[in-house]
Amino acid sequence: MPAITMPEFVRFPLSVPDGSPFPVSNIPFGIFSTALDSSLNRFAELPTDARTKVRRDIQNMITDATSPLYDREEQGHLLFPYEDVELHLPMKVGAFSDFMCSLEHVTNGGRLAGAASVPPNFFHLPLGYNGRASSVVVSGTPIARPYGMMPGKESGIPGLMPSKRLDYEVEMGIFISKPVRYGESVPARRTRDHIFGLVLLNDWSARDIQMYEMTPLGPFNGKACGTSISPWVVSLDALEESGAIVTAEVGGLHGGKATSVKFLACQDDLDIEVSASISRENGKYSAPISRSNIKHLHWSPFQMVAHHTSAGCGLSAGDLLGTGTLSSSQEQAGQGAGENGNDVHNLGCLFELTENGTKPVDLGDNLSIAWLEDGDKIILEGWAGQGSRRIGFGQVAGIVLPARPLDE
Repeated sequence: MPAITMPEFVRFPLSVPDGSPFPVSNIPFGIFSTALDSSLNRFAELPTDARTKVRRDIQNMITDATSPLYDREEQGHLLFPYEDVELHLPMKVGAFSDFMCSLEHVTNGGRLAGAASVPPNFFHLPLGYNGRASSVVVSGTPIARPYGMMPGKESGIPGLMPSKRLDYEVEMGIFISKPVRYGESVPARRTRDHIFGLVLLNDWSARDIQMYEMTPLGPFNGKACGTSISPWVVSLDALEESGAIVTAEVGGLHGGKATSVKFLACQDDLDIEVSASISRENGKYSAPISRSNIKHLHWSPFQMVAHHTSAGCGLSAGDLLGTGTLSSSQEQAGQGAGENGNDVHNLGCLFELTENGTKPVDLGDNLSIAWLEDGDKIILEGWAGQGSRRIGFGQVAGIVLPARPLDE
């Protein structure tokens, strides 16, 4: 690769701004347009020890004044100005599965859909379904308002029309590293060896399309218009060093992290705070929407991976698992999930937040929201750890475009 001309010589020690999501302790992995390889899949398949060594070597290079990073002749081959590169999907996603593991989300969603109670199976297994890998896109990719079959507002006759109830879902994504061979399974307590790291994930959802199509088989086109992920994969090594891998809290739980099923039992959990905000009219109006924490899920990411393998389907490097919507209860919000201790600000989608669009939420700054409008931009951020050990995931952002002309 030819050398580039750096706009300014980078001197030791490397200066990282206070509050940056990517201090030297993080070292996330990603792909940009000048890379020699188009994805991290081959790197992710390396043994955990090998990936850990690469991360340590990078940290050592950054913190060593004699490193080639700070050599004038070598620097043009090793460093690239951020504004001159285009970030891509970090991995080639061969398969995408999405879970639904928030008790608060299931409770609220069921109530709004007319269900009398939480399905009994929710407490005995992580609920999930297989989604569309082809619609997984990197942060910054616009999302066109999707078409779908639904009853006409006045006639009641089903037809193909643009969604009027477009929603976002605050999630995190789990990238698989070490493959699981077809026919094999991995218990939850051993899944860490198969997880490369995590990204932020927004599973865009067209609720009107989804509600009409999902009985009796489940969601299809209502969940296929786009799944946005952040470009940087934060490794389990970085999360552990930040203090974000914690012991699961099982007190008072029925099933889930307190399961008696040995295959699904796991003491590990993750403590990562994820927030959502909206920008409207090219940034003229902006406001925070929600804040939650992945530790408030009823099932942990490690249990999700184990359950996925239990039928023997196998997993490949680059497979992506969504955690499902991160919504926190009022009780959980009191543990630091929400800004105001108000569960309105701790629900991970508009379907819950606005009571299925019937109660638009006033976000201040002359901004209220029921469903997403064309031009709306949703931004998710994630943080883990405290104080000097605090690290971040950056952002995942997407703007809603008008529906494209339909080719009939």
